[in-house]
Amino acid sequence: MVISKKLSQLAMLSFSLVAFASFPKVSAQEVQQSCSEDENFRQQDFTLGHWDVFSGKDKVAEVLMEPVLKDCAIFETWTTVGGRPGNGLGLFTYSRLLGDWGYFWAADTGSATSFRGHSPEPGEMLFITYKPAPDGARHLRHWTLSLQPDGAVRELSRRTEDQGKSWVTEYDLMWVKKQGE
Repeated sequence: MVISKKLSQLAMLSFSLVAFASFPKVSAQEVQQSCSEDENFRQQDFTLGHWDVFSGKDKVAEVLMEPVLKDCAIFETWTTVGGRPGNGLGLFTYSRLLGDWGYFWAADTGSATSFRGHSPEPGEMLFITYKPAPDGARHLRHWTLSLQPDGAVRELSRRTEDQGKSWVTEYDLMWVKKQGE
C-alpha cells in the first residue's frame, strides 16, 4: 500500500516535470523587459483617462481607463448615468504567450464575456468573441475601439449571423475626454 502510494506520487511528479518542460521557453530579455517598455502593452494607451460616453447626443455613461499592475493591464470602470443597470468592470491585457490582447468584462446585470483581440493599426483595437444565441447558434461579434482625429474614441460593436456576409450594429458610442484631462 505504501509502495503503491509512493509510486503514484512519483508518477505524478514525473508527469508534472514533463508537462513543465513542454511549456514555451521565455527568454531572459522578455523577463527583464517591463510592460511599460514593451510596445505591445502600449497599443491601447489611447484609451487611458476619464471619458464621457455618448450614444448620439445623449450621455449614457462615464468610463475610467487606468493602467494597473505596473502598466501590464488596463482596468476599466464603466458607470451608467441615471442609475440604469449596466455598470461594469473590465480588464484588458496583452499576452506575451499568446501574442494578442485579452479582455474580460463583468456587469451588475450578471452578464460577463471575454474577447481576444489585436491592434490592426495604431489607434485601433479589434476584439472578437462569439455570442451565444437563444437557438444555440454562436454569432461572431467584432468590437472595436478607434481613436478619432479629434481625440475622441469610437466604440463600435457589430455581429454577424451569417458568417460575415452581413453585419448588424449592436451599438455605436463616442467617448469624449472629460474636461481637464
